[in-house]
Amino acid sequence: MPESLNFRVPRVSLLAVLAVAACAVPLATTSGPLGLLVFLIPLALLWAVLWPRTTVDAERIAVRSLFGGRTLSWESLTGLAITKQSKVRASTTEGAEVTLPHVRPRDLPAISLVSRGRVPDPSAQDEG
Repeated sequence: MPESLNFRVPRVSLLAVLAVAACAVPLATTSGPLGLLVFLIPLALLWAVLWPRTTVDAERIAVRSLFGGRTLSWESLTGLAITKQSKVRASTTEGAEVTLPHVRPRDLPAISLVSRGRVPDPSAQDEG
């Protein structure tokens, strides 16, 4: 059983960032000093690929979004919900809902395993 799970954008997405950076080179080098600002676009894309993630372990769920983050202990959660867009949200005892970046409904059985049963496995069938 893994100690923790990381949900993030696949690293192959960095190839798209590299392609955008390569396309920015001609524009940036022929537009004078202000043309170098074009390189801010691939840097922003790099940030969007590398930063957001959800980490789940036996004690907590750590969420990093583009402009913030939050750590939720299992005791502070009332459950997980699936939205119409097939995203997973955590509901807290305070009434807040936190979207879990890059977590999909198919990941819930693995989350149940790592959380040591604190989140029920929705794919488990009743034997009754």
